[in-house]
Amino acid sequence: MRRPGLGVYILAGWPNAEVFKRALTAVGEVADFVELGLPSRNPKYDGPYIRRAHREAEPSAVEAAPGETYVMAYWEDFAGEPQRLFDAARAAGARGVLAPDLLIDFPGDLDRYVELTRRYGLEPAFFIPSKFPYALLRRLASLKPAFIYLGLYAATGIELPVYVERNIKTVREVAPDVYLVAGFAIDSPRKAAAVVEAGADAVVVGTAFLRRLRNSVEEAIAFLKEIRGALYLQQ
Repeated sequence: MRRPGLGVYILAGWPNAEVFKRALTAVGEVADFVELGLPSRNPKYDGPYIRRAHREAEPSAVEAAPGETYVMAYWEDFAGEPQRLFDAARAAGARGVLAPDLLIDFPGDLDRYVELTRRYGLEPAFFIPSKFPYALLRRLASLKPAFIYLGLYAATGIELPVYVERNIKTVREVAPDVYLVAGFAIDSPRKAAAVVEAGADAVVVGTAFLRRLRNSVEEAIAFLKEIRGALYLQQ
């Protein structure tokens, strides 16, 4: 990944299978990496817009995606047979699996996740919420992940009066060498630039991108280019 980096969350099969495939190809020309979401019946840490998208997504085969890709899925959906999730990641040509609920709801499965990651020849990637135990962060950093994703707010696309810059700086102090990705409610070039200025290595845009993708692939890509331009100014 280049620094600062731009990541994009895109949900498989949304807003329909055809547009999804077009968008997946197009984002590879703008973003540094893609978080390829797998639809879930219970996307519990997503905001209302992405929850609705999970319900609307059409069935779509997980195919090889261009560029650097990480499959993002809820561990709850695969906890009984997690190798299915890693099979999906392999089918997508992904570099890793990101499960936002793993450390929150299934902390006892961390070793299993790491074992499967190594078995499949992938890189670990971890999501942490805005409030996180320092000891856990240090342990995650010791596993040499591709990145740690800090959720700036409680759910995607919902901005709350939280001092996000302080949380970013705390991660930097506790795990200074980790590649830090930040996301949730980044809906403007100004916000993206502020997050990088606070110390994040990359930002992820999700809800704001999907809102525009519902209108057209072209509008969504134009928005990403605006974000990209703001990040270039931080170099």
